[in-house]
Amino acid sequence: MRKRPDPARSASPLWRFALLLALLLAALFAARPVSLSGDILEYSVNTVGIATHGTPDLRIEDFERTKALAPERFTPLFAMLQDEMRRGVQDVYPAFQRGSSGHVYSVHFFGYPMMAALPLRLLEALGQEPFKAFQVVNLVFVFILGLALHRFFGASGRAALALALFMLCGGLLYWNWSSPETVGAASLLAGLLLFTAGMPVAGSVLAGLAAQQNPTIVFFFLFAPFIRAAVGRMQPIPSVSLARLVSALGLGLAVAAVPVLFNLIEYGVPNLIASRFSRASLISTTRLVSFFFDLNQGMILAIPGVLLGLLLARGAALRLLLLCFALTLALVLPALAVINWNSAAAGPMRYAFWAAMPLLFALLAMLRELRRWRVAALGAVLLVQGAAMAHAVRYEYNEFSPLATLVLRHLPRHYYPEPEIFAERMAHHDNWVEPDRVHSFHLDGWRFRTLVNDSDPHAATSLCGPGAQLAPDNAFTRSSRGWRYIDGQVVCLANGVRQYTWLVDDIVAGGPVQLGAGWRGREATGVPSDGARSQLRVRAPQGIRPAVLVLRGSGRTHVTAGGVDLGWHALDAAPVIALPAAAQAAVLDLTLEHEAPGAVILQEVSVRPSTGSTP
Repeated sequence: MRKRPDPARSASPLWRFALLLALLLAALFAARPVSLSGDILEYSVNTVGIATHGTPDLRIEDFERTKALAPERFTPLFAMLQDEMRRGVQDVYPAFQRGSSGHVYSVHFFGYPMMAALPLRLLEALGQEPFKAFQVVNLVFVFILGLALHRFFGASGRAALALALFMLCGGLLYWNWSSPETVGAASLLAGLLLFTAGMPVAGSVLAGLAAQQNPTIVFFFLFAPFIRAAVGRMQPIPSVSLARLVSALGLGLAVAAVPVLFNLIEYGVPNLIASRFSRASLISTTRLVSFFFDLNQGMILAIPGVLLGLLLARGAALRLLLLCFALTLALVLPALAVINWNSAAAGPMRYAFWAAMPLLFALLAMLRELRRWRVAALGAVLLVQGAAMAHAVRYEYNEFSPLATLVLRHLPRHYYPEPEIFAERMAHHDNWVEPDRVHSFHLDGWRFRTLVNDSDPHAATSLCGPGAQLAPDNAFTRSSRGWRYIDGQVVCLANGVRQYTWLVDDIVAGGPVQLGAGWRGREATGVPSDGARSQLRVRAPQGIRPAVLVLRGSGRTHVTAGGVDLGWHALDAAPVIALPAAAQAAVLDLTLEHEAPGAVILQEVSVRPSTGSTP
């Protein structure tokens, strides 16, 4: 690999690059509305409060003013907080906290709102959307990153392509969010660039600002000197005295320490969010793998092209890559303790965006060595990254990604998400994942995968009905925190007899059990009949020939299967109906003629195989 030429010979005017970049970012600002996403509940009122009275403590009138600016969906929460503040409630809504001074603050540090306060006032004065102030702050840091890239490469074209790569690694997804992900990612990357390009003070201060938004970025100050030395083995870097490096690191640490000091003074802990919203017991290899490789929100979705480029690392570049990966791990490991793992995201999770910056830096350092960039190779990286961003905008964080859905459908045994991701995306909500609840995923009407917890004493009843147990030979796959997956149809044991059971969720899904004419649809107690007769089709699992039919619910009904009379049965007693040989078939077409029209409710359909069936 040939060394690139001296930057002094190829340097292009910084002012021209800065002007063009500023114009481009201004056009981007004008073209897109702000996305009120992430922790907007806190950042909105905090920004309004600082813009109004210049301090981060929140007052009742701050909420009143914010209600007039924010979407109506926040009004009830703001009104509740106002009421709690009037009544002097100590433990206010969890996104906020009353400090030792008696004032109420947001649990997230106020550094980001403080930066957005002045743009908010200016935008209000100009009659523009006030909360586009968050875009202003985000784009200012993208601009700073652009200048850092120009310093690093000494050429406008290379800096522009590198900035485009940053945007394709998540910047396009988060620059218009009302949260500091872009600030953290851009500051961290710019900090690494400047620290190794002869501006350690600026680099350290930027890293300190990044650490204010995401505290684990404080590990920058441990790794930065070693990363700088590794870059120096690859290519000439500006000489900086040891005293200047140490002073720069100290200054950056001081910037990073401001939120820690504030938290200690007001709350008595170094980090309120860590103490309230994280648990060390949640750290696991399952989450570590999820962070990097989950097909819904993992880092692999943020930087697939970058990772492909890094496969070319050799020699000194490989040593740098290992250091950068170690820094990424240091950023990631504490984040594995967060309670809300499936938090709001635009494709890749927010943590994955900024934690990927050391790896992007390693690739940029490799590119800096090259005299000429290979158009085909760089184009491939950009193309893959563009495809990743296009994939990310196709789904919300409370639904499975197109890639995850594809793998679940065709290669299901190769993908078992972290339990919270599976449960919340399956149910399309962001909520607490309780261990005493069964989570099921149906695909094309068939029970595809089920998530149960060992601590749930009612799991068997939820899946098999009263009195039955889960068979030990179900296709179990162990996950973390007592959760385990069951693939495919759940197999039950009723009085020691093997049984396949479909409860209300399965019945209304329209897979193995299909409702024909004479049913009204799901209600709280089950599936009620409509009229004097109801039709039902039951498809047994592949290789199974049912010998026994169980119907549970309420009401009396006369059952026939394929024209074979099976007699009258009271569904309240969950009758075990033996199927004569003439009625035994892989597909049972049942007709139920009710004693009283509309008086039957169906809650369970089960079949038990004949002894000759394949288990």
